[in-house]
Amino acid sequence: MSNNEVFFKWSGDYSVNIKTIDDQHRELVNILNRLFVAVSRREGDKVIAGILDALMSYTQTHFALEERLMRQAKYKDIEPHMEEHGKLLDQLDQLCKKHLLEEKPIYFEMLSFLKTWLKEHIQGVDTRYSAALQQAGFSVAAWEREATAEFALMSNSKKWWEVWKAA
Repeated sequence: MSNNEVFFKWSGDYSVNIKTIDDQHRELVNILNRLFVAVSRREGDKVIAGILDALMSYTQTHFALEERLMRQAKYKDIEPHMEEHGKLLDQLDQLCKKHLLEEKPIYFEMLSFLKTWLKEHIQGVDTRYSAALQQAGFSVAAWEREATAEFALMSNSKKWWEVWKAA
């Protein structure tokens, strides 16, 4: 993917200072950029199903691990954060239904929605929990080793990666 084909460029401004979470956020940005490339090449129809599947599976897996981290660290604002996650999943589900059931084009709506949501969510609520964990002295080193291994198992069991690579 060349720089001309990047819709959302990752920068250090999006870091939550937890490598595992940053890596997962980068992958969500990559999925968004893959959709952009497909649409710009007029190949959206060929890859949209795989991209939607990858996006939903990856996001669910990422949220599960992020929420687990917050529970283990006893983050006090976990409930509102989980509500934000639920809202995003609902919105993604609605976009998927719009495309799959109603056969309506969703490319530009999805690109705009996801870019805005990722920026606002990462720089808003994700940086708040990251800062709170750091202030509370929660060490993420052990959690990161465990989460990386668990994420690999979760990803393999969902087979989303195979679909994503083929898209």
